[in-house]
Amino acid sequence: MHHRAGIFLLSMATLLLELSWTRVLSVSLWYHFGFLVISTALLGFGIAGVVLALSGWLRERAELDKSLAALSLAFGISAIVSFRLTQLIPFDPFSLLADRRQLLFMPLYDLLVATPFFFSGLAIALLFSRVSKQVNILYAFDLLGAGFGCAGVALVLPAAGGSGSIVVAGALGLATAAVFGFRRARLHAAVGALLSAAAIALLPWAAAALPISVTPNKRAYPTPPILTRWNTFSKIDLLERRASTDADAPLIRRFIFDAGTAATGIADLRPGVGAFLAAHPGDEDYESALAYLGKPGLRVLDIGSGAGQEVLDAVHAGAASVTAVEINGIINDVLRDDPDGFWGGLFRRPEVHLVTEEGRSYVRRVPDTYDVIVSSHTISNAAVASGAMSLAENYVLTRDAFDDYLDRLAQDGVIYFTRPEAQLPRLFATIREVMDAHHIADPARHVFAYRTVPAESAAEARKSFVSFFLFKKSPFTDDELRRIESFVTRPRDADHPDAPTLQILYSPLAQDRGGLYADILQTADVRALFRAQPFQIEPATDDRPFFNQHTRWSSLRWSTVRDLLTQGKQGRLALEDRPVAEISLLAILIESIVIAAILILLPLAGFARNGVDVTGRGRILVYFAALGLGFIMIEIALLQRFTLFLGQPAYTLAAILASLLVFTGIGSAVAGRFARDPKRALSVVVPAVPVMLAITAFATPWIFDAALGWPFRARVVVAVLLLAPLGIVLGMPFPTGLRLLSEEALALVPWAWGVNGFFTVIGSVLSMILGMALGFRAVFALASVCYLLAWGAVLSRPAGIKGIPAVSPGPDPPP
Repeated sequence: MHHRAGIFLLSMATLLLELSWTRVLSVSLWYHFGFLVISTALLGFGIAGVVLALSGWLRERAELDKSLAALSLAFGISAIVSFRLTQLIPFDPFSLLADRRQLLFMPLYDLLVATPFFFSGLAIALLFSRVSKQVNILYAFDLLGAGFGCAGVALVLPAAGGSGSIVVAGALGLATAAVFGFRRARLHAAVGALLSAAAIALLPWAAAALPISVTPNKRAYPTPPILTRWNTFSKIDLLERRASTDADAPLIRRFIFDAGTAATGIADLRPGVGAFLAAHPGDEDYESALAYLGKPGLRVLDIGSGAGQEVLDAVHAGAASVTAVEINGIINDVLRDDPDGFWGGLFRRPEVHLVTEEGRSYVRRVPDTYDVIVSSHTISNAAVASGAMSLAENYVLTRDAFDDYLDRLAQDGVIYFTRPEAQLPRLFATIREVMDAHHIADPARHVFAYRTVPAESAAEARKSFVSFFLFKKSPFTDDELRRIESFVTRPRDADHPDAPTLQILYSPLAQDRGGLYADILQTADVRALFRAQPFQIEPATDDRPFFNQHTRWSSLRWSTVRDLLTQGKQGRLALEDRPVAEISLLAILIESIVIAAILILLPLAGFARNGVDVTGRGRILVYFAALGLGFIMIEIALLQRFTLFLGQPAYTLAAILASLLVFTGIGSAVAGRFARDPKRALSVVVPAVPVMLAITAFATPWIFDAALGWPFRARVVVAVLLLAPLGIVLGMPFPTGLRLLSEEALALVPWAWGVNGFFTVIGSVLSMILGMALGFRAVFALASVCYLLAWGAVLSRPAGIKGIPAVSPGPDPPP
C-alpha cells in the first residue's frame, strides 16, 4: 500500500511543481515562455526512461524502497536548488542571437528545470518496472496524484506565491521519501521527513530566500509595490506613484501583471468620485468619452475593466448602469475593499456592478442588451495564459465574439475597443465579416478609427501601441462624425500639456484616405483581399483564437527569427507586432527535438543494439509514440475548448486538467480487469478513444450552449461529467500496453517509457503550432489519427516478442 501512497504523493508534487514553474516563467520572462516548462518537464521524464533502460542494476537489483526514497529526496532537494540556480542565470531569449552566452544559458536553464522531473520520472518508471503486475493500479494512483496536484495549485499559489509554491512542491517530494522508506529505508525516511518539515517551516520567508529574477526586457518599476498577490494565472503588484516628477502631481495607482507584462491604472479619486468629476468636467480627461456620443442614461458593458478608468468614464458620461467584467479576482478584491478610499467609492455606486469572469464567457452567458460595449486594451492572452498549455489565445477578439457583441448591442449601440495599431487591420477584417453575416449595408459608414502618435515621431515611422476603434450598429450620422473628428483633432491646451497627439486613421467622411482600412470595408471580395496581404488579417475564430498572431507561418524566414532574437532590452517592443509566439514555439520545438533526440533516442538506440533484438520493435515504437502524441494533443485541445465555457481561468485548469487526470486514473484501474488478455483488451480500448473523442467533440457545443446560463459550479459539474467517459477510455491504452510489454520483454518497459516521453515532448509543442495554423478541431482530428495508428500497431504486431529475455527482478514486492 505504501507504493500506492508514495506514487500518489510524488505525482502530486510533480504536477504542482510543473504548474508553479509555468507561473514563475511567465513572471521572470514572458508568458510565451511559460509553455517551455511543459516540454522541459516531459523531457526530464523521457531521460529518466533512458537511464532506467541503460541501468540494469537499478532496474533489476537495487533495493526498491531505498531507491525510491533516495530518488524522492533528490526530487525534493533539486526542486528547490535548481529553482534558485535558474534565477542566477541571466537568461534572455530576446538576445539569443545577439549574446553568444545565451546559447549556453538556454540549455543550462532547461536542464536545471528538467532535473527534478528527471528524478520523479525515474522513481515512477522504476516502480512500474519492478512492480509490473500492479502497473494498472499504480498508474491509476499516479494519475490521481497528478489530478490532485493540478487542483491543489489553485490553493497553493494564492497562499504561498511563486517561490513558495516551488517550496511546497519540494516539501511534498521530501515527504514522499518518508512514505517510500519507512519500512526498509529508515534513514532516508527520517531525512525526508525532517527536510520536509523544515521547508514548510521556512515557507513564510520563501519569497525573500528564493527571489524571482525578472528579465530586463520588462519595464522597470522603481517604486516598491504596496501589495503583491498571486493566483493561478497572474502575479499582481499594486504600485503607487506621482503622475509626474512634480511634487504636486496627483497620485496614480497601477496594477502590474506578471512583473511588467501588462498594466492598468487610475488616478486618485479621493475624497470621492463626485468631487473628482466636478474638478474634471471635460471629456479630454476621459479616454473612452467618444463611445457615448454625448448621450446620457446608457447601459454600458466594460470588458476587462482593470483598475476602473473606463468605469469612471462611463459614470462621467452619465451612464444609467455600468457592468464591469474583470477576469482577475485579485484586482476586483482590491477595488471592492478600497480600505483607504483611493477609488472614491467608484465601485460602491448603485449603477456600477463588478463581475469577476472572463468577458467573452459573460457576454455569451448573460442575455442583457447594452448601448455601449467597451474594451480598452484587454490583453486576455496575458490573463488566460496560465502557462499550462496556453500561449496567445484571445477569445474577446474572435469573429464569434463580435457576433455575440452585436447580438447584445442596442440598435444604436456602440462598440469601443483599443488595440495596438498593428492589430487594427485584423479588427477591421473581423467587423467586416460580422457585418456581412448580420446583413448590415454600407459597412464603411459604421466604423471610425484613430491613434495616438508615437512620442518619438509624429510621422508614420512607427506604429502606435494605442489605437482606437469605434463601431456603431446603425450608421454614424454626419453630426456624430464631426463631433468625433473635432475631439480627435483638437489642439493641445495649457491645462493638458501632456495629452497625447491624436491622428485619424479612418473616417467615413474621408473614405478615400482610409487606405487598407477603407479597402477592407468597401471591397466586394474581402477574402481575396485578406489573402493578398503580406501579414495575417483574417479574423480569428473560437477554433483558432490567436488574434495576436500577426505573421503567417508561411512567411517566417531566418531574418524574422534573427530580428526577434537580437532585440536585447528592446524585447518589450517586439511584443507589439512581431511573431513572438510563433518563434517561441519553433525555438522550443527545435530545442526539444535536439535535446530529446540526444538524451533519449540515441541512448535507446544503443541500448537496443546492445541487449534487445526485438522482432516488431518498430511497431512498439509506433504504439507508444502515438499514445504520447495523441494524449497531449487531446489534453491541450480540451483545455482550449473548456476555457470559454467555464470563464474562470483560476479554476478552469484545476477543474479540467485535474478531472481529466483523475478519470484517466480510474480508467487505468478499470483496465486492470483485462490483465489476463491485454492484447485483446488493446484491440478494443485503443479504437474506443477516437470514437469517444468524436462523440465528445460533437456533443460539447450543444451542451455548452444549453448550459451557458447556469451558475459557475453547475457548469463545472457539466464539464466534469463531459470529461468522465473520455478520460476513463484515455486511461486504458498506456498501462495495458506496459503490462503486455512487461509480460513479453520486461527490459523494454523503460524503453517504451522513454519513447512515449520523447513524443509527448514534441506533441506538447506541435499541438500548439497546429492549433495556431489549423485550429483545435484539426488537433482533435490528428489526435484521433494517432490513436488509430496505435491501433494498427496493435493489430499488426507479431504474436510474441522474440529477443534476449529480460532478467527477472524476482517476485513483485507487496505494494
